[in-house]
Amino acid sequence: MNNNKSKLPLIITSSVIGAALVGTGIYAIVKHSKKDIEYPDVRAYFEERAEIISVTPVKDSENTMSEEDAVEELKERGFTTYPITSDYSVDGEFTDSVEVEDDSSTQHPIYRTYYMTAANELWSVALVDGVLTATPSLFNLQHPDKVPVEVSETGEIASYDLSTNSIYLTVPFDTAMDVRVVDRIDAATLESFDLEG
Repeated sequence: MNNNKSKLPLIITSSVIGAALVGTGIYAIVKHSKKDIEYPDVRAYFEERAEIISVTPVKDSENTMSEEDAVEELKERGFTTYPITSDYSVDGEFTDSVEVEDDSSTQHPIYRTYYMTAANELWSVALVDGVLTATPSLFNLQHPDKVPVEVSETGEIASYDLSTNSIYLTVPFDTAMDVRVVDRIDAATLESFDLEG
């Protein structure tokens, strides 16, 4: 067995901002314990790519949602076709990607689902500490020469940092992410969203 510590992605966010981030659209889970991972400097990473609005430990957050509340929120917005999943507990432990239950009070820092439009655009939808964002996964993959597009209701992006079990709320610089603000992220909005605009 290789004793070298792996440099693995450790931030869960709604889109790919850079190499250290794992997005909902390009998401890979590698089963390692925290002690096996060599963590990069997450704060430095964000300082280079965004204005940091806040950093909140998950245990101190007032916005962490239960599975029941997350399912209700996402389904009410029309995200009903694909499972709603989560990978981390509020203690920062990896729990495998499991489908959440609509009657559970168990809380997680991040929830994820997908939405496929009639035009076959796959969207990754993330609910991180109560902040909803959507990533046009296929569009971003098909346009590697462009800054990744992310849809937000406020212009802010919430990201989960596994190394500190914290939520980073940021406003990405235009050079790192093309954040498009809409009034409401729901199925109808994603159906009519103009990605070329």
